[in-house]
Amino acid sequence: MCNWSKFWSRFVEITKKIDLNGTTYMFEYYKHMLGDFSFKNKKVLELGCGTGINSILMASLGAKVTVVDYSREALNIVKKLSDGLNIELVHRDIFEWDIENEFDLVHSEGVVEHFLMPKRQEIIDIHTKSAKRNGKVLIIVPNAECPPYRIGKKLAEISGRWVHGNEYPYTKKELMYRMKKSGLLCERFMGGEFLISLGWLFAPLWLHKYSNFLEKGLSMSVKKFFYNINYGNFFANRWGRAIAVLGRRIH
Repeated sequence: MCNWSKFWSRFVEITKKIDLNGTTYMFEYYKHMLGDFSFKNKKVLELGCGTGINSILMASLGAKVTVVDYSREALNIVKKLSDGLNIELVHRDIFEWDIENEFDLVHSEGVVEHFLMPKRQEIIDIHTKSAKRNGKVLIIVPNAECPPYRIGKKLAEISGRWVHGNEYPYTKKELMYRMKKSGLLCERFMGGEFLISLGWLFAPLWLHKYSNFLEKGLSMSVKKFFYNINYGNFFANRWGRAIAVLGRRIH
């Protein structure tokens, strides 16, 4: 099991390097998934925020954001990055979150895959219950059908360099099934990080410097050509390292 407070304490330095007037590859992924969704005056919830970059960028576009995490170190990063923005920080275990029917958008990235049943379904149910009727739920997870990621993860675990705790990736089929079971109509699917996934073959060599790679990724300008190779094409949808499903709460 990962000590997430210790994990996020490694990322404090990124608060000095990120340009919030720009964007990131992951946020471009979000925008393509959300289509014409306008953030202006929308209530947005992120469960398990980590650095909170995606939510911070939403707040910079006019959203009223709430982020939840049980790691104070993660929330401290969000606080430093979001100075002057409309963001509420909540220090709480996700499974103790009980606010329902309130948000226009509920999202998470790299969170729900850390759990097995019954919590595997429960955490998705919490996403759905937090959304208003017809509100959006966007969940991004590692893809169980991405060979480089699965191989690199296994090698990192064997070598003792895996840093993400218990992680049980999803297939597209399972993620859509669990979202539908929670009361969502799945409206869009998209895979990402196809070429980037090749780097996971060498995960044991770079995971100990993960904060450096994240820092570079968050400060790098987005190149359209590189983005198109990595996101939303046939290969990314099938074998990309990440998969995303957008749902709409229907009851």
